Amino acid sequence: MDELNSLFESLHEHDDRGLVLTIAAFAEDTLELLLLNYLREPKQAKELVNGFNAPLGTFSARIKAAYVFGLVRKDGYQTLEILRKIRNRFAHNWDGVSLDRQDIESLINQFSPSRREEYGAGESETGKASSRGRLIEKVSDTLIDLRMLAKTLNRDGTKAPLVMGEMKPVSEEFMEVEQFPDESS
Repeated sequence: MDELNSLFESLHEHDDRGLVLTIAAFAEDTLELLLLNYLREPKQAKELVNGFNAPLGTFSARIKAAYVFGLVRKDGYQTLEILRKIRNRFAHNWDGVSLDRQDIESLINQFSPSRREEYGAGESETGKASSRGRLIEKVSDTLIDLRMLAKTLNRDGTKAPLVMGEMKPVSEEFMEVEQFPDESS
């Protein structure tokens, strides 16, 4: 959790682009940690998750994998997908991108309420949290959940279930069948 605390302490130092790219990079690393702690075989898991051409090497693939493996709830999945879209807007535009831009504000408004907002503690003096505040609060909720789960999986040694189990040899039985008449006659 030290990394998470360091992240939160550093967020005020960043402009909008730095904030989004930092949070997204941290989320991507957190998903990597979570998947590596969950998958059964460490060597093969690293091959799946790490590296440029790894099947689970992208932010998008890691989000989807965590969701389909049941490691993140639907709300967390949606939060990470929205973050990914926002990250892409900042990463692929060199000019005029801010959290207050209409298209990005629209994405932020797609977040479900953060835990603080649910209890009425996430509002600013004007009655509505800023886009920056909403982004930080909502993504923080998800990152805390994912980090705690990764730590729990690592501590408890919990891995993906082995669905197939032990295989027993298949016994083979042969039966004599009558030969069918030749169809050409």
